[in-house]
Amino acid sequence: MPFTLQSPVMLEIPADPACLFIVRAAVGKIAEKFGLHSKEERRCVLAVDEACANVIRHAYGNVPSGRIIVTFDVSAENLEIRIRDFGQASDPATFKPRDLADVRPGGLGLHFMRSAFDELRYESPPDGGTLLTMVKFRPKEEAFSH
Repeated sequence: MPFTLQSPVMLEIPADPACLFIVRAAVGKIAEKFGLHSKEERRCVLAVDEACANVIRHAYGNVPSGRIIVTFDVSAENLEIRIRDFGQASDPATFKPRDLADVRPGGLGLHFMRSAFDELRYESPPDGGTLLTMVKFRPKEEAFSH
């Protein structure tokens, strides 16, 4: 029987880069239990880390008093990670990944997120901020091996 969660797990952290290790550890362990191979697991960790770093930088302007809520939901079909902030809302239509040929630090978070997850959805909740949902479908061999 594949690993699932009966109800979502929520992790709330300050918008402080020093706290991102907590999110990375949680993503890594949940992705491992979900059945991802180590390379895919690392890609998911990096993608979520980048998404949270973008929240800290863009939604909160590097002010650590903001809060980030990361929710993990694991079903038989997929792993869903939601990142919710209450900072400055942005228009997802304006999110443009940097050209990979442009070699310099930063700007690759969207590339990492798109390559690690099967679906990305942005929402603008009525009470402000942004909700990013990232979905990873269960590997086929895991879905049918039990």
